[in-house]
Amino acid sequence: MYLASTGQAYLGFRPSKKSIRRMVEKIHTLTTVSMTWQGTTELVGKLNRALRGWANYFEVGSVRRAYRALDSYTTTRLRRWLRNKHKVRRRRGGTYPLSHLYGHFGLVRLSRLGHDVSWVKA
Repeated sequence: MYLASTGQAYLGFRPSKKSIRRMVEKIHTLTTVSMTWQGTTELVGKLNRALRGWANYFEVGSVRRAYRALDSYTTTRLRRWLRNKHKVRRRRGGTYPLSHLYGHFGLVRLSRLGHDVSWVKA
């Protein structure tokens, strides 16, 4: 890997594109339109379990870009799933804002995982 500021090479770890693609496929299968029969809390629980497990495996190294990509993909798929489940049309202001997905439904936010722990702030 190379430092963005100086271009100097260093030995670093990050999730491969193949592992990110596999996680995207897993999120995709969990949020297919044919799975709208299950409850929202049940689906969010499955998504959280998969995302936390993947994040715990890849917590060593530079994972910020991968976490942001998975966060945006997960929120997009969950919004689409919720619109299909509740037969809601897409509105100009947007349906299901991020605060609703992360706050009300309790979806885990990978890019904020380390910030919520109290001992990290100390």
